[in-house]
Parts: sequence; structure tokens; C-alpha cells
Amino acid sequence: MPHRPLCSLAVALGLAATAGSAFAQNAGADRRFERIERDLKTLQTVVMQAQATGQPVVVKPEGPDPALTALQTRAEDLEATLQRVNGQVETLGHDVESLRAAETAAETQRRAQLQTLNDRLARIETQLTALAQSQSAADPTLAAGSETPPAPIPDGGGPPRRAGADATGRAQAQDTGVLGAAPAAPTAAEAFIHARDLFTTGDQAGAANAFQDFLSRYPTNARAPEAYYWLGESYYAQKGWQNATAAYASALKSRPTTPWAPAAMVRLAQALAQSNQTAQACAALTEYDQRYAAKAPAAVKTNANALRKRAGCG
Repeated sequence: MPHRPLCSLAVALGLAATAGSAFAQNAGADRRFERIERDLKTLQTVVMQAQATGQPVVVKPEGPDPALTALQTRAEDLEATLQRVNGQVETLGHDVESLRAAETAAETQRRAQLQTLNDRLARIETQLTALAQSQSAADPTLAAGSETPPAPIPDGGGPPRRAGADATGRAQAQDTGVLGAAPAAPTAAEAFIHARDLFTTGDQAGAANAFQDFLSRYPTNARAPEAYYWLGESYYAQKGWQNATAAYASALKSRPTTPWAPAAMVRLAQALAQSNQTAQACAALTEYDQRYAAKAPAAVKTNANALRKRAGCG
């Protein structure tokens, strides 16, 4: 019987412990319920305020994870950077394609222009050759590029002297009885100067004969193209347009870059226009524009412009 109080005490202590634990659990549950009730009241207040103002209700979490937020922000930045880089690459690719297309178009245009110029040059060369050949049938001494030089003038030429001095010399020769004596052949320089003197003094017919004599004696002389030019001037002064055309064409056959070349080309155009060959005259002016106009003297430019207007060249 002495042990009964001890057992009763133990039971009482166990019951007290169980009651304390239950009380503690009840107290914790009460606090949770109070917090939940408080949150509900807060949410209810927010909802009521939102309904009163007419704005939507946005329920935000209590707080996101900072690390997750940082990673999300970095990912968004990287995605934006990638999109920007892709846009730049696409723009650069488009620019490169545009440049390639422009370069291809420019090259095509340059080739077309070059072909056009070559075709025009070929037509002009053909026209000049045809003109020279057409004149050779009427006057073989003016055949452009003919292997047979022009025939000499009847008296065989003579040393350089003025036109007026020729008759005096012949009269003196008759008086001395030596008219039939063969005179010494002039040098190339003497023959050219003699022909130029005749042209300068206004004896155009005599100058034409003298230049033909020069070309007959010295067909390969360095001044032969210039002699053809002055021969053309002699014929032009006498209004012998066709003969002048052939002479100018012969002078310009090798397209010499000499001071008289621009004038010769314009003279050729003028002679063609005087012969009612307007298309050929305009073609000669085009050749002049391309090769000589930039360095032509002012007087030559004036003549070219006047002819262009008069002939209606485009």
C-alpha cells in the first residue's frame, strides 16, 4: 500500500504534462488562426478599396527570392543584347548585299558605256575610211593611206620661193636659155616651207600643188600628216569640200596629238557639213569632243559649237 501515492503522483504529473502540451499546441494554433484572420482582413480591405476605385486587384507574393530575381534580370538583359546583336548582324548583311548589288550595277554600266564608246569609235573610223576611199576614186593623189604617193606637179617643184618669184625666175631662165635645166630637188624642209609660204600669201591653188608635191616626194616624212592638214586647208579655202574632207581624213588617220589636230577634226566636220553629210559631221564633232575639246584653242571651240548648233547635232 505504500506505493499507491507514488503511482498517483506519476499519473498526475503525466496528465499535467499532457495538458500543458495540449495547451501549448492550442496557443500556437490560436496565433496562426489570428495571423490568418488578420491577413484575410487585410486582403478584404484591399479588395474593397480596389472595388471602390475600380482598379484591378493585384495580389503580390510576400517577397521573391533575390537570387532568382537577379538571375531572371540577367537572363532578360542577355536576351535583349542577343536580339540587338542579331539585328545589327542582319543590318550589316543587308548593307553588304546592297553594296555588292551597287558594285555589280556600276560595273555593268561601265562596261556598257565602254562598249558604246568603242562602237561609236568604230563607226567613225569606218566613216573616215569610207570617205577617204570614196575620194580616191575621183582623185587618187588623196587616197588616205595609199601606198602610191600623189603625183608630182608638172614642173617638178622647185626650191622654196614666193609665188610672185616663180614667174620672175622662169622669165630669167628663158632669157639665159637654161629653162630646160633640171633644178636641184628641194629638201623636205624646203618643200614644206615653200608650200606654207604659198598658203600664207593666199595662193591656195599653188599651195595645194606644193603640198601634193611634198607628199609625193616625202610620203613617210614626219610632217606628212601636217602636210595633209594644210592640203585640206588649201582645198577648204577654195571650197573644194570633198577634196578637203579626204585630206583632213588622211591627216587624222593616225590621230596625232599635235597642236593642229583639234582644228583638223573640226575642219573635217565643217567640210562634211558643207557636203551635206550632216550625220558624218556630227560624228566627227563627237570624236572631237572625246579626244580634243579639252585642250582645243578658243577659236576652234567656237567653230565647233557654232557648227554643232547649225547642224543640229545632239
